[in-house]
Amino acid sequence: MKCNEARRMVVPFVKKELSERDTEAFLAHIETCEDCMEELDIYFIAYHALNAMDQGTHHEYDFKKMLHEEIRSARRNIIRHKLAKVSHVILILLAELTLVISLITGIRMKQGLSSDTIFERAILRMYMQQRGNTAEELGDESAWETETETESETENVGGSESVSAAENET
Repeated sequence: MKCNEARRMVVPFVKKELSERDTEAFLAHIETCEDCMEELDIYFIAYHALNAMDQGTHHEYDFKKMLHEEIRSARRNIIRHKLAKVSHVILILLAELTLVISLITGIRMKQGLSSDTIFERAILRMYMQQRGNTAEELGDESAWETETETESETENVGGSESVSAAENET
């Protein structure tokens, strides 16, 4: 950003009328340009001193401290907005990933594929328990096989068969 552009942004910055993008560019410029920072300092003092006089409050103010606090506040707001945008994108991606995994798992379970993972079988079992249905009530042979396989795997934990089955799966 050039000094001419930054000087045009001094008044809107003090009045808090700049967009987030313009504020970020303006703050980056005044960090490196002493002349623009000095102009901002002068305008900030004049603006807030006149406002204080208009309101009838004639207290002593530390305008330089107020300006630096205003700059810090603007930077914090920019960082918050950026973090909110990033977390929003991450949440959307996680939701999409969850949806895709659910769809794939649902399709594979509906097809009754015997190569279901332990995770998929556990989901099916939890679903059936939640609905209060067992494989017998559903009359679904593949669900029954899946349920009995899951039960036999949990019973064989610690046995040599479960170790060799785990090795074969990996």
